[in-house]
Amino acid sequence: MDDSYFSIQRRALEIVGFDPSTQRLHMRRPLWAGLLILSLVSHNWPMIVYGLQDLSDLTRLTDNLAVFMQGSLCTLKFLAFIVKRRRIGALVHRLHGLNQEACASPLQREKILRENRLDMYVSRAFRNAAYAVTVASMIAPMLNGLTAYLTEGVFRPTTPMEFNFWLDERQARFYWPIYAWGVLGVAAAVWLAIVADTLFSWLVHNVVAQFQLLKLLLADKERQQAADSDSHLAECIRRHRLALELARELSAIFAEIVFVQYMLSYLQLCMLAFRFTRSGWSSQVPFRAAFLVTVFIQLSSYCYGGEYLKQQSSGVALAVYSGCDWSQMPPARRRLWQMMIMRAQRPAKVFGYMFDVDLPLLLWVTRTTGSFLALLRTFER
Repeated sequence: MDDSYFSIQRRALEIVGFDPSTQRLHMRRPLWAGLLILSLVSHNWPMIVYGLQDLSDLTRLTDNLAVFMQGSLCTLKFLAFIVKRRRIGALVHRLHGLNQEACASPLQREKILRENRLDMYVSRAFRNAAYAVTVASMIAPMLNGLTAYLTEGVFRPTTPMEFNFWLDERQARFYWPIYAWGVLGVAAAVWLAIVADTLFSWLVHNVVAQFQLLKLLLADKERQQAADSDSHLAECIRRHRLALELARELSAIFAEIVFVQYMLSYLQLCMLAFRFTRSGWSSQVPFRAAFLVTVFIQLSSYCYGGEYLKQQSSGVALAVYSGCDWSQMPPARRRLWQMMIMRAQRPAKVFGYMFDVDLPLLLWVTRTTGSFLALLRTFER
């Protein structure tokens, strides 16, 4: 494997305090992880209280609710990650072992590298967008204060988050600690989201790689026509069951995360988009723009991963049909291959208790976001 293999996920796990080299994902820095959670919680509740103080200001209310939802979601992801870290670590190391075994064959190695390259595109896109949110939260308050100083001669400090802190941020001795704590809160949400979301992408693509290796085995005409074709059938069934088992474990691990994420997703997108239906500039605009793009990439990556897994697993049926010489096959063996086709017609899925995570779900989220955005515009009038 090249240096980019599992690099984003490994670095993200190390940042939040996990040891990715251990099968149980041992928590190496629990105090640091606790500080990240504390920075999130300390921003979530003051922001929701600040937003509810004046219900007539819909912009302030929606801005704070959107950040509150993302902060709560990141906290939930991290807590679920801690609870399930042994299962996650076992699945990750199991896939590592399967990949290492398959790399002995050049064709199989190419399939695995291809899937990991696809994962790099998805993970890098989300990671870069998430880091842009952190940078925007750092730069926007400084630019706003600098603009006020150049135009009015007075530096007006603003914080990365709009809420009533228990210290007076207008005083320099309080402003910088509030500013640093606010940036840490944004960075904590970003790091925790990167851990869960990029790991989901890596797991999906490497489970798909197992279906790709099965298709490669099914396309081997020489083994299909050999005298020991019964052993070939048994090997194909074993690989198929293995891939389906890995997909079920992946779905079980992320079921709670995707359920909560998509139950809140349309509200998040609606509230973030509402900011841009209003004219005017504020220090929050760069932060909200980067935040909106990141949330959409986050949702798209999950739906893309679920759809990709479903399509590749269902493609096994066509691979079995195309790889078998049906006219020369004994009837008893033909029925065994037909049973494998029937099983492959029920694709592997990422299930969120009430829905399948796939592209139709992303379309539903987008449509529902538009409906709620129109409702908010009606309330504003």
